[in-house]
Amino acid sequence: MTGVVEDYAGPPPPAEPNRWLWSAFARSIRDNMMAEFVVQALRIGGMVILARALSPHDFGLLKILVVVATFATLANEAGIPDALIQRKDLTPQHQWTAWWMSIGLALLTSCILYGGAPGLARVMKIPELREGVRLLCIPFLLEGAAVTANAQLRRDLRFGMLATADVLGEMAFLIVALFLLWHGLPQWSLAAGLAARYGVHALSVLIAGGQVPRGLPRVRAARDLVNFAGKVFGGRMVDALSSNVDFLLIGRFLGSSALGFYSMAWDLLRFVPDRVFRIAGRVTFPAFCLLQDQPDELSRAYLNFCGYLSRLVLPIVLCAAIVAPELLRTIYGPKWVPAAVPMQLLACGLLLVGLRLAIGSVYYAKNHPEFDFYIHATRLVLVVVTVCALASTGLVGVCMGRSVIEVVISVVGQWLACLLIGVGIRDLAFALLPGVRLALLCGLAVVAGKTIASMSGIEGPLMLVMIVMPPALVYAWLESSSALKMISDAFGRSQISPIMAEEAP
Repeated sequence: MTGVVEDYAGPPPPAEPNRWLWSAFARSIRDNMMAEFVVQALRIGGMVILARALSPHDFGLLKILVVVATFATLANEAGIPDALIQRKDLTPQHQWTAWWMSIGLALLTSCILYGGAPGLARVMKIPELREGVRLLCIPFLLEGAAVTANAQLRRDLRFGMLATADVLGEMAFLIVALFLLWHGLPQWSLAAGLAARYGVHALSVLIAGGQVPRGLPRVRAARDLVNFAGKVFGGRMVDALSSNVDFLLIGRFLGSSALGFYSMAWDLLRFVPDRVFRIAGRVTFPAFCLLQDQPDELSRAYLNFCGYLSRLVLPIVLCAAIVAPELLRTIYGPKWVPAAVPMQLLACGLLLVGLRLAIGSVYYAKNHPEFDFYIHATRLVLVVVTVCALASTGLVGVCMGRSVIEVVISVVGQWLACLLIGVGIRDLAFALLPGVRLALLCGLAVVAGKTIASMSGIEGPLMLVMIVMPPALVYAWLESSSALKMISDAFGRSQISPIMAEEAP
């Protein structure tokens, strides 16, 4: 996150555009990794303090506000930043038009939230929700104004500034929440902190991006953007629904306890893939867009990225599934051990979920965002049908069905991505083989660690350390050279691409 300015040291020779691209890609991952580390440290540390001082009701209110914020953000963006990033021939008229469209959508969203807050509070039977939702209106206006600046930073692979905005937003959340808690206003602390997070993030992006419209919107530019943006928006909305409907249905049919075990299992297995997406997955879209007219380079980049994903995600998810009972008992206590079986069943499907982090980037880069909509719409239908049909079998049956759904969606999604870039399934399987091999070796090491710990009669945290140590040593031994190469690329000196040099005013 530091040293962003000196990263730009002048344009490279014309013969080396892809060398610049991979250096910028590695540095973007570096910046996102540093930001994610700081954000998670602030979030975990802050939540420990806040959780001790606040009630579960306060955190329930925060969860609802986060869901509201998720859908409001989708409405604010409406796929516009993705349309800006994907276009090869982006003009100032496109940027001006996108800014005015984003401001209009942000105004509409904020008005709907402000006027609908009392009704939402009545439906949810949480009176405090009214003021909490209204607190978010101004930050959402700022986020709407920052949409085009955010898109330009991502298009230019300037993720260092976006990473800084993420950290500043998280710091604002923690400072405001603790300040209000300290001054005897606990009921406002989390809602005001969330508003501060969005507001500071938006202002930081606006300052870093420096995007100020110099003209009025153009109808032709709007037409160029709307088709792609509308498909992206539809896909994102369906994705949000398909990612949350199972929690609602399980809570409805199986009760809150079963939902708690399911949520714990899902969150633990998804933690690493979600962090990988935040660090590397979101960088693939602008990078792949720069290669949209270079099919050989794009296919090579996609296979390389999937190979890296397999060597990172597969071993960790498999090991987490094997050590699930010990992990849950040691970290969360014996009452959470029933989540171990759901965790192991879900792992079968989530092993493949982590490998599809970049398929959406391929769909968008190749101008087929509708594929993302089809995939998530199919997933939504399958989840609803499966959970409703298997609810009578209990949580075990539901988890088995959910795992099968994720396998099917992952295979179909990968097939479509490979079809778009001319990659054979055999080539993809060959790229994933090192990760599969590494996962199997780490899994055997976990089993060996569990056996040794059991025979030694060790319990508690020391037992978990003994189980985790063997796969950690195996992973470090086999992946040390790759890690050193990525570190070297990430901290190398960067250059401006010829494309960006031509687009600079």
